[in-house]
Amino acid sequence: MRKVARFILPCLIACAALLAAPFAAAQEEGGDPKQHTLDKEAAEDTKLGEEYVARLEEGLTLSEDEEAVERVKKIGAEIALIANTNHFGTTYGDPIHHKFEYTFKVVADEDVNAFSVPGGFIYVNEGLLDFVESDDELAAVLAHEVAHAANRHLITLGKQKSKVDVWTLPVLLAVLVGGGASEAGAAIITQNLLTTALVNGWSQEAEADADRSGFYYLTKSRYHPVALLTFLERLAFRDRHRPAIDLGIMRTHPPSEDRADSLTDLMTDNDVPIERSKVTRSFRTVASLQGDGSMLISFGERPLFRLRGNNLEPRAKEIVQRLNTFFDATPQLFQIRAVGPKLQWNGRKLIVFTPADTAGGRSPAESARAALKSVKDALFSLSMRTFGG
Repeated sequence: MRKVARFILPCLIACAALLAAPFAAAQEEGGDPKQHTLDKEAAEDTKLGEEYVARLEEGLTLSEDEEAVERVKKIGAEIALIANTNHFGTTYGDPIHHKFEYTFKVVADEDVNAFSVPGGFIYVNEGLLDFVESDDELAAVLAHEVAHAANRHLITLGKQKSKVDVWTLPVLLAVLVGGGASEAGAAIITQNLLTTALVNGWSQEAEADADRSGFYYLTKSRYHPVALLTFLERLAFRDRHRPAIDLGIMRTHPPSEDRADSLTDLMTDNDVPIERSKVTRSFRTVASLQGDGSMLISFGERPLFRLRGNNLEPRAKEIVQRLNTFFDATPQLFQIRAVGPKLQWNGRKLIVFTPADTAGGRSPAESARAALKSVKDALFSLSMRTFGG
């Protein structure tokens, strides 16, 4: 339950501050919060964010890994600059372009998690840094979080009063922060109800909008937008196959086929190739020189076959490029076949095995058939690990 409370508390504090303060201020001024100017709301985001961060960090341990902190700050600053100089509209949230001074921090926590606080305060766990397989995937997560802050999703959720009773939040916050054991039962019940309301509202319109804006931020950066898709795919696959786990980022960022479909449509509409091999080790073909002088070709951590003979490195490089194009296309199993010593994809050459490649008395044709099985196994594994496979 401490794990659950640790996650829920940040959401509740942020929501309570964002929801209660504007309404209270409006009452004192005798006005309607809807009449507040957007500039004032943006300034209010920052002020409330600062107040919340001061309390939040009393319960967090910030990372002392200077390299990790610098990495997050560097990539985060690139994304923040793009967010502040570009606006791509919104499908949910504030339609006006707001600029913030973004702050990026790393939390010493092994959960694969990240979250944003209104006003541009972004937190990333060390566990997420261990999980991402490239700077592209980290940039994708940061772009998504920046979009939540830039498009003011919590404020928008707060205005939809039918989803959450805004006056309940400060009461619950007081119980969670200062309450004793006698109030624990009521707090847990309220947590469950409120978490359902928040997650149901957050995971649909807001998540889709953060994906969309995050994608467009990435198109203006040096990072590949497909990284947002591969991150979701790998996270969903990992957590589908781990029973009784702490869901981490999936609690508020649930990977889903709908989200993947939307991202795929965005990439297609914007002529962005779905090149998973460019951003992740798990979906990439690589060649590694072995102690016996052969070159092992692998897909992710899955060995495929070995090459031997002369001109090994340039030949392996060419084959790896072809295989990455092949796997990036996520073809059907029937589209690859062995024809004598060759592996072909829709009639196009992938590999031609030579007598030098053979081992254990195999012929080149036998090597091709063995490689065909390995490549098909890898392709089937890829289809199981991706939404669009």
